[in-house]
Amino acid sequence: MKVAEWNPNKFDQTFENVAVERLVRAAEVVAGAVRRRCPVGTISRPMYKTGRYAGQPWTARDAGQLKKSVRVVRKKTRSGKAFSKKRNVRVYVGHYKAYYASIVEHYTPFMRPGFEASVGEVKEIIGAK
Repeated sequence: MKVAEWNPNKFDQTFENVAVERLVRAAEVVAGAVRRRCPVGTISRPMYKTGRYAGQPWTARDAGQLKKSVRVVRKKTRSGKAFSKKRNVRVYVGHYKAYYASIVEHYTPFMRPGFEASVGEVKEIIGAK
């Protein structure tokens, strides 16, 4: 028996797109759980006007800035890499004005408990047991 015009890579892109969309949905679940557990400050102040760091925008504080910085990022990869080696979807907390995310996580954990609380729903979305 001979199989003519057999292309094993024909549906790779379709499978990859479905898998990544599931990962994005799962990451959104994790991000929502992290947002619910994220501590929110009560102090807001403008950026420093005097001193060594005067005029630097990262010196300003907004209540809830850390919570607003929780986001899901879908990384784009170079073609030719194996699907299993790609790390496409990530949940990030913090940015230029909320640089203190790792400090807060160290003293008041909110990311790990958020992930652990959503493991069951994440497994359901991605189809794991």
